[in-house]
Amino acid sequence: MPRRSWMRSASAALTAGVAMIVSACGQEISGAPLPAAAGPAVCDTVVMFVLDVSLSMEATDVPPTRLAVARQAAQEFANRQPAQTDLGLATFAGTAQLHVTPTTNRSAFTTALDAVKLSERTATGEGIYTALAAIAALSQVVPVDGPQRIILLSDGKQTQPADLDAPRGAYTAAREAQSKNIPISTISLGTAHGVVDVPDHSTSVRVPVPTDPDSLREIARLSGGDFHSATTLPELSAALAELTCSA
Repeated sequence: MPRRSWMRSASAALTAGVAMIVSACGQEISGAPLPAAAGPAVCDTVVMFVLDVSLSMEATDVPPTRLAVARQAAQEFANRQPAQTDLGLATFAGTAQLHVTPTTNRSAFTTALDAVKLSERTATGEGIYTALAAIAALSQVVPVDGPQRIILLSDGKQTQPADLDAPRGAYTAAREAQSKNIPISTISLGTAHGVVDVPDHSTSVRVPVPTDPDSLREIARLSGGDFHSATTLPELSAALAELTCSA
């Protein structure tokens, strides 16, 4: 059976499989815009895009907001992927959610991306575990040959649980990704000067929301992936271009 037909018929099984599964040295890249930057020579077979949707993504230090810039760059990234690459989408705030199982249907990815909503807290580890579960579910339905990758786009430090080495923490999840040979490419989006206005009775309180590149750098290192940083849309687009297959 052709692979795409197989994928379409397997979509329900993938979603069910994910629901069941969910219960080295990193390379640092600046993310600065580069002319005609070449992506990896070998195309990833599966890419899970994991997006932070915590309230700090409302910050305007990356105008118009961190989330708006992340959406635009992610949509461009999806449209540049080779037709044969399966691309999925997960988000995380206090919990993680799988929006799109890995698929060659780019419109499913972009439609889901447009619909994501912000929420409280940051459970980075859950986002990684959800991505790993989605890839594992895919491999149970169709053969997955070739490199697999998680792209983690976030602006801040994990807050739930507080310990990144906890059983569901980001560092623990990164080590599991490394054991499965699935590197995590992390991208820190934002600046040290970001703020958000949090409602407080009849007024609001301005709360600093600086980025936390150190934890994202460590996630990349532990998983065998690479770390990028971006403070503008062009920088984020350049970072994602570094992760786009040049074939």
